[in-house]
Amino acid sequence: MKRSILSAAALIASAFVVPAMAQSSSIPANGRPYFGAAIGASKVNAGCDAGVNCDRTDTAAKIYGGWELPNHFAAELTYADLGKFKADNGVDFSEAKGSWWGLGGAYRPDFGNGWGGVARLGAAYTQGKVDYSLGGVGGSETRNDWHPYYGLGVNYEISKGIKLEADWDNTQISTRAQGISSTNYVNTYSLGASFAF
Repeated sequence: MKRSILSAAALIASAFVVPAMAQSSSIPANGRPYFGAAIGASKVNAGCDAGVNCDRTDTAAKIYGGWELPNHFAAELTYADLGKFKADNGVDFSEAKGSWWGLGGAYRPDFGNGWGGVARLGAAYTQGKVDYSLGGVGGSETRNDWHPYYGLGVNYEISKGIKLEADWDNTQISTRAQGISSTNYVNTYSLGASFAF
């Protein structure tokens, strides 16, 4: 009786372990490097006062690279350019540019049939640069700060090691103009590709 229970348990366990080993077999035991690039749209959640024309969206781009382990966890380095965000009332204007470097972790599981996903979390060193003309006084100020970043994505492997990726990323950008500071969330939605060696 005990032997048949153990045999049944081993059979059930192998039904889960063998597919999992097959999914991870393409990743070497010591891991593998990968890199990717993507382009898309960014949107800042800053408010817009009455009588002010605001453009809160622009083109965003990012490049990233990492080292993926057989358990699908990875360490990742990212650079993202968030584009420009503009506001003017016909007299005064401001233009904010955002970018960040990120260092964090990623989880890149396989879902099967070529599909997979990614979840990212880390620390971003952000830069917000504002060019402005307010009350007849023009200037340019840059503010660097640390903020968390996180993101989710899906991917599809079109060839061994080559994946098409669709990502959503979020972080905050801090800016300063004429002594007034603000911090706003920026969401990016991008399409790109990654390549694993």
